Amino acid sequence: MKKAEVTRLYKFSDAQLIAVGNEKIAFMRRDLEAFALFGLNETQFAALETQIAAFSNLVTDIESSSNQAQISEKKEAKAEELRTAIRAVMTRVAQKYGADSARYKNYGVGVLSKQSDADLIITAKRVVRVGTDGLGDLASTGLTAAFLDNISLLNEQFEALLIEQKLKIGERDIQQEDRVEDGNAIYSLLVIYTQTGQDIWASKDVAKYNDYVIYNTVSGEAAVTAENPV
Repeated sequence: MKKAEVTRLYKFSDAQLIAVGNEKIAFMRRDLEAFALFGLNETQFAALETQIAAFSNLVTDIESSSNQAQISEKKEAKAEELRTAIRAVMTRVAQKYGADSARYKNYGVGVLSKQSDADLIITAKRVVRVGTDGLGDLASTGLTAAFLDNISLLNEQFEALLIEQKLKIGERDIQQEDRVEDGNAIYSLLVIYTQTGQDIWASKDVAKYNDYVIYNTVSGEAAVTAENPV
């Protein structure tokens, strides 16, 4: 059964979650005696603080995205090197047989710039295979085994970068999912603890009650309404 997509329970940023979490822990420590009556103590608050610290040290999606982009750029650069090498062979084949000949079409190159990554890999292998069989006839055009060996090498490098790109995409998805789950765990605990804080001060101290309010908005601040104007 496919795992359901993990979604955030909070609308504000991870950085805001970290800031809010540390702020609320400070208030909880201030009110330790009051929280003790509800079975909450320093051990639990310290554990939450440790969770928040670990969360703040996680690789961010910006970093993961940057790493993925760098691999993609390397892969695209290698793909262009490979296309250039293939074109160098096909120019010689066209010179020998003509671009409309059956021998030219046997290489199955088509329009290189429109080929998918997977198709480019197959095309490169086919060019090497067919080109190797026709080396004798194409020697007069300057085609050598070194040309074909270079295509094989570039193709191997391109395929390796393609695999690395796929792995980076997968890693990024996993990291993002883990980050959302960890953030949700912290937020859920904060809601429980701060709700207790609100209950403690609801009828005793408005200022302290407000210390435990978490606004689940994009800004992390109170939403602007007609009753609550800026």
